[in-house]
Amino acid sequence: MEVKGGGDVPPMQGNRQAVTAIRRAFAAVDRARFIPDRIWPVALGPPLDRTDNPQEWADLVYSDESIVTQVDDGRSGGIGRPSSSSSSPAVMAEMLEALDARPGDRVLEIGTGTGYNAAVLTELVGGSGSVTTSEVDPVVADRARANLNTVDALAAVVTGDGQHGYAPGAPYDRVIATCSVTRIPSPWIAQAAEGAVIVAPWKPSAELPGGFLTRLTVEDGVAAGRFVGHTSFMMLRAHRWQGGAPHDLDGAPDVATRFKGDPREVVLDEDTGPALALTVPGWRGGIRVYEPGGDQYVWLSATTGPSWARLHGDGRVEQGGPRRLWDELIEAHRRWVGDDRPGVTDYGLSVDAAGAHRVWLGTPHGPSWTHRGRVALGGDGVA
Repeated sequence: MEVKGGGDVPPMQGNRQAVTAIRRAFAAVDRARFIPDRIWPVALGPPLDRTDNPQEWADLVYSDESIVTQVDDGRSGGIGRPSSSSSSPAVMAEMLEALDARPGDRVLEIGTGTGYNAAVLTELVGGSGSVTTSEVDPVVADRARANLNTVDALAAVVTGDGQHGYAPGAPYDRVIATCSVTRIPSPWIAQAAEGAVIVAPWKPSAELPGGFLTRLTVEDGVAAGRFVGHTSFMMLRAHRWQGGAPHDLDGAPDVATRFKGDPREVVLDEDTGPALALTVPGWRGGIRVYEPGGDQYVWLSATTGPSWARLHGDGRVEQGGPRRLWDELIEAHRRWVGDDRPGVTDYGLSVDAAGAHRVWLGTPHGPSWTHRGRVALGGDGVA
């Protein structure tokens, strides 16, 4: 699929009419009009200035790569953590295909970024539709507004916290988020028309790797649908992890056991890891080293209390606190194997008007697990 100015987007698999419309929309909008002169080709790496290397800048812009356009929320003196970007055109195409925006639709986008995705959306909905796009960062919003004006794209850029949606433009036929969330905000559902579609990257905890692209249909105040696949986006700023350090730091274990094999692989495997994230609520995890150049181990920490676990490459498993996180994960792994190792698209998500998030397997009436999203630290138990 051609991106205006050069580059290709991998083929899409949806219905021919939708794919054709998306192709035409990409062909009508030049990505280069939306990318600032200073970008960051590598996360936590040095910036690239267009004036210093115009050819490398252009090569990146017309590639299928995501491009970091802001670091450290625009503040100086940080470590260079990405905080705004232009998504990969292939990822954009996948999400737009799931959204299935049509002429005349009213669309709400959460996370304007450069404005490029909003411009493509205006091509899809046409003059009879409307695109409202919300951006939390005033500087990013102003730049996107200017970018959209230069190409005469009729998208309304509003500055505000995307988790609140934008009530003055409701009801919306389509809602799309270009940032990850740990819960589907209730205002998105409340501001959606009956039968509307919500497409958003979702993950149960901000400190779990990757995430899941979900496509939800709103009916009678409930948003439900299957996961479309894997995806990875920056977090909605209001959904970044704010619960403090992992509970295992300097902690002595209450229980120490040995696993036959490498327990880290159970969590880090590209197939089992996502299944555990979906079917064991209330945890987060990461990789740590004892010292520079030393062995890596996996840490697990409950999001609802002081429980934790450490998984070592030599088979050692340490656990602390009232909840046995590793025991829950290994039991969920056995269950997953017994269910014939279902993939991400075999699972779905339902979100009701009260904000309860329920992951299910097969159908909404199948086995399910309730996630509470971002919660305050306090009592222990399953989130």
